[in-house]
Amino acid sequence: MTLRAYRYRIYPTSDQKRVFEEHFGCCRFLYNRFLDLRKTAWEQDKQRVSGFDCKKMLPALKQQFPWLADINSQSLQAAVLNLESAYRRFFKGVGKYPRFHKKHSRQAFTVPQHFIIAKGLLRIPKLQSQVEVRMHRPLAGSPKKLTVIKEASGKYYVSVVCECDIQQLPFVETQVGVDLGLKDFAVLSTGEKVSHPKWLQQSEKRLSRLQRGLSRKLKGSQNRAKTRLRVARLHEKVSNQRKDFLHKLSHRLINENQVVSLEGLRVSNMVRNRCLSKSISDSGWGEFARQIHYKAEWYGRTVKVLDTFCPSSKTCSICGFIKEDLTLVQRLWTCPNCRTIHDRDFNAAVNIAVIGRDTPEVTPAERRAAAVSILSMKQVRSVKQETPVSQ
Repeated sequence: MTLRAYRYRIYPTSDQKRVFEEHFGCCRFLYNRFLDLRKTAWEQDKQRVSGFDCKKMLPALKQQFPWLADINSQSLQAAVLNLESAYRRFFKGVGKYPRFHKKHSRQAFTVPQHFIIAKGLLRIPKLQSQVEVRMHRPLAGSPKKLTVIKEASGKYYVSVVCECDIQQLPFVETQVGVDLGLKDFAVLSTGEKVSHPKWLQQSEKRLSRLQRGLSRKLKGSQNRAKTRLRVARLHEKVSNQRKDFLHKLSHRLINENQVVSLEGLRVSNMVRNRCLSKSISDSGWGEFARQIHYKAEWYGRTVKVLDTFCPSSKTCSICGFIKEDLTLVQRLWTCPNCRTIHDRDFNAAVNIAVIGRDTPEVTPAERRAAAVSILSMKQVRSVKQETPVSQ
């Protein structure tokens, strides 16, 4: 059984929005209060406060703040567990240190059980009426958890986590290597080039105009609030366009290939380049890799990730010669050994496919050693190396 999330747009009435705002505010209050408590306890006394300790404080907080009793108790407990989960991700090195939640950013609260969603209607505890849901696709599996979300754009959504059985795809013989870039989003080892949509760049002119208007508005005014929503809706549109593109491409690659080989990019380090950071962030390489991995796990495919420092672009895919002086500016280069003219990105995609085919799914250190070994064997099988010819 696999956990799968379904996200639907909901249309609450004004009274339902008021109840949602109460839940958002109480959950945000608890999250920020316990985050401040745990942060202060460690900085001042070097004491660790666990999520279980925070849950034991909830009854006393309800006595101190009676308005917390108007909210679903399980949603309050879920807010404490979300903070504990954020700390665990931070200590595992897969997330940043938890930050305080803001009122005008994305809001959410969780309903672990006692909810019903069917036939375009949603019922949750503490809500007397049902909420209209636009179910654009059927809900499959057994619902386990529900989260009500209010985006910064003011739109409301519901995310339902279901436990379902996903049928794996039939076995195919094809394998592909994927080289990610900025000129073309992806170059495949089959020779196909997927053009970069550059969604943010297309909306940048309108976005800058809206942001200039936002900076001129008086803080606290209604006009500023309206302009802020326009900016948030444009950002949401760009994000949805990017996600739609990544989902379609990742699904196609998983559907058509048994093994997908990727290069191990450290995106968090690459965005520190002030000249390329905006283009790298607009590409969504990290999200693309995440989608490839979980979809491969769902459908019985294999994903192999090469070491970050594997010289896939500098290695000749014909004879194995490594051109150490190859720069980023050179998009075409000639191998000094076999005189083959290479397109930089396609050559890298071919090398990624070859190394991925010969490399098992192992740890990063073992993966790097295996990649170097494969390239060394390829050099031994090649003809006698000659003195590199300057390009």
